[in-house]
Amino acid sequence: MPSTVVHVAFALLLAAALLGSAYDRRALVVVAGAVAFVDLDAFVALVVENTHRAAFHTLLLPLALGTYLYTDTRLADRSTVRERWGDRGVRVAWTALLAVVVSGTGLDLFTTSGVNPFYPLFDQFYAFTGSVEWSSTKGLVQTFVEVRPADGGTSGGAGGTGAVDVGQKGSTEEYRVATGLDPTEGREPPGVERVFPVVYAGWQTTLVLTGLVVTVLKLRWTGSPLTAESKEPRGPAAESRTNDDD
Repeated sequence: MPSTVVHVAFALLLAAALLGSAYDRRALVVVAGAVAFVDLDAFVALVVENTHRAAFHTLLLPLALGTYLYTDTRLADRSTVRERWGDRGVRVAWTALLAVVVSGTGLDLFTTSGVNPFYPLFDQFYAFTGSVEWSSTKGLVQTFVEVRPADGGTSGGAGGTGAVDVGQKGSTEEYRVATGLDPTEGREPPGVERVFPVVYAGWQTTLVLTGLVVTVLKLRWTGSPLTAESKEPRGPAAESRTNDDD
């Protein structure tokens, strides 16, 4: 499963691509913090059983915030967000929301552990695992959604009901995702091993390293300002203006 480190690394890449002139250290803290917050439902699971990958991984939370942000900035006569933080704040907010959906919840949704994307409105974990490929004999083949016919797919079927498999895992009463904080169900025995993942695969290592390199380089290229408004023009044009002032 992707660790918080992997989630944040992906979020940093999204920030580099989407923040534009709002890109600075403060904006990065907001985006990375929003994504890291999603994994804090591991602590919620210590109080409300089996709510890791559910309490803060739910898509209902960014949906509610996105609805408010859209209403406030597009439909309202006066925008509270824009008046307080300006256009820059609006851009950072939308980027953080997208990072939460794509990097915070999305990465986990496409793993074997899955997430509970509509909790608590609809309590069901899903794990969208599969593949999409082109076969010279079968054509386009995907295994993310599997439809089982009523006879179970056998020629002399028993007449059972059909089903659509989209990776259902069960509700919070039936399914749990272990964490380093809560590795076993119930009371942990003495000396239980607690594993806190960093990277589990080559692609995760590549993603983390790429996110770090891109962030460092872009901060250097943009001058690493605290706010977008504090950027000063550089180069011959700026020097010319300085000389004119003298």
